[in-house]
Amino acid sequence: MTPSKSDVFSLPEVADTHDHDYHQLVVVLDGNTDFDIEGKGGKKMQSGAGCIVPSSDGHQFVGLGENRIMVVNLPTPPQKAITDEEYEIVSRLFDQAAYFQLNPRLQVLASALSGELQQYPDDPILARACGNTLLSAIRHQLNNKDVRVRGNQLDIEKLDQFIELNLSRRVHISQLANFCFLSVSQFHERFKDRTGMTPHQYLMRKRLERAQALLRDGHASIQVAEMCGFSSQSAMTNAFSQTLGITPLKYQKQFRP
Repeated sequence: MTPSKSDVFSLPEVADTHDHDYHQLVVVLDGNTDFDIEGKGGKKMQSGAGCIVPSSDGHQFVGLGENRIMVVNLPTPPQKAITDEEYEIVSRLFDQAAYFQLNPRLQVLASALSGELQQYPDDPILARACGNTLLSAIRHQLNNKDVRVRGNQLDIEKLDQFIELNLSRRVHISQLANFCFLSVSQFHERFKDRTGMTPHQYLMRKRLERAQALLRDGHASIQVAEMCGFSSQSAMTNAFSQTLGITPLKYQKQFRP
């Protein structure tokens, strides 16, 4: 973890311990991790969870299988890249170590910002902007004591935004349940009542809708499978055939001049 403004990477599966002279915000984007701040006992963090690590607080971290995190570092003066007034406001977030859970809107934001960082990894201006945006948004969430996040009804619009941003990757039902602050069983029941289909069926429909649009635009079938999160081209062909009664190739030929 180097003192850049913000970065996206995976934690190793071998535990590491260190400390540093800058504040650090960590958000889990995918998978599972374990963080232990100041030796107070490790905490397993899943997608949408995060922690606040004040400068010089020793911490241990490890990735639990495949994972992806976004880290935002807030350098101390004179290294800071924001004004004194802004630094004073944001640095209050790091008065003490803490764990938190992003609300659904901020999970979408974190996913979008991480996508930009991965698309343009060598742009320091973008890295600072993404880091400052996420820091400020999380600060507002944590300072708003009146925000009630658990037990809310499903917000399909926000859920769709999350799915669209992550459709090229494998999306687990547990991630969607966590996004809505519900257990998997609660999420499955409420989702089916609301949409008339299971979460798996809904995800498959979203993948097929995107695949159809990309095929109509002339993209190669193998590229479409990857862009839509199918495990392979044959998996996409099977899904097309079973659901739409036609192969991707035959579907695409219908739209060729």
